[in-house]
Amino acid sequence: MIVVSDTTPLSELAKVGRLVLLRDVSGRIIIPEDVYNELTAATNPSITAVPSENWIEVRQVIDKQKVQTLRTTTKLGLGECAAITLAEEIGATWVLVDDLAARKEAQRRGLPVIGTVGIVLIAKQQGLIPCVKEVLDELIANGTRISQQLYHQALTVAGE
Repeated sequence: MIVVSDTTPLSELAKVGRLVLLRDVSGRIIIPEDVYNELTAATNPSITAVPSENWIEVRQVIDKQKVQTLRTTTKLGLGECAAITLAEEIGATWVLVDDLAARKEAQRRGLPVIGTVGIVLIAKQQGLIPCVKEVLDELIANGTRISQQLYHQALTVAGE
């Protein structure tokens, strides 16, 4: 499984001490250098420690011009554009991204997309966590934006 991640899913799970769910679900995560730079520039120590995890691999995007073109044409953030481009370059199994516009762009390009909530659902399906609601509530309490619709949808899928 090859998972390329944007900054937000990593930072949000790190803030609530649940980063390990990504490792347990996917084995390893690949991040572009731009995402690495965003994570290490954060002020929260939980977030700045993320890139030092041995199961997170930092890779350079080969076609940096493609990142800039995507950024110009879509107005997405640098980390999102780099993650989408890297995912295309290496044939990722999933692109891990939460931003709706970035998700739509990745899907438009034929990339399979999963977000933080999707990782939490898989973690429950795999028996890694007993309850989706608890993790979602922790995320929301720490500033993660999860729409009421997605929240209720996730609880329904989880059978909670």
